[in-house]
Amino acid sequence: MDICTQDFDAISLGNRVYLARARVHEVMGSAADLFAVTVAAHTSGAVVWIGQERDLFALAPTSLQQFIDPSRFILVSGVTRDENLWAMQQALLCGGAACVIAELGDGPDLKTSRRLQLAAEEGGTLGIALISGRAQTSAAQTRWSCEPCAENMWNWRLTKNKSGVLGDWRVSIKGEDRASRIVDLVSAPTA
Repeated sequence: MDICTQDFDAISLGNRVYLARARVHEVMGSAADLFAVTVAAHTSGAVVWIGQERDLFALAPTSLQQFIDPSRFILVSGVTRDENLWAMQQALLCGGAACVIAELGDGPDLKTSRRLQLAAEEGGTLGIALISGRAQTSAAQTRWSCEPCAENMWNWRLTKNKSGVLGDWRVSIKGEDRASRIVDLVSAPTA
């Protein structure tokens, strides 16, 4: 199942899950950070991770190295949400990173998300907005809800998609060589 439009290049996250490049995607839920790291692991190049200092402090290199080389990360610490949004827009615009991830609290509103979407298109960069608060009406390409369901298993639910296709996936990380097999889908989408 291809969940991105045919007009845009996409990143495959394993068995038939795609994210459109040059677009912003929103991710919610207690496993949103794992989703973001999984996406980043399927890109090549620098990964810009933006957040407040307390959020960035939680990114442990020893945990990340199970999935991705921690040296690929550029950490940007903002004091306010507005600074984080500005940093995300600038990182998306520059096109120097493969992926830009920002921890935003509440989701961006329609006007702000449209600016981010235009920046992602211009820079050709994949953007991921991690939302720990409430989501708003936005211009994001997709919105995901990611929650753990068992040890080393997560439910990824696509709740918004401009391409129209929604679904649920049960995802697990299997095997010792996690770098090459980071995501195995153990159930097909239900929708």
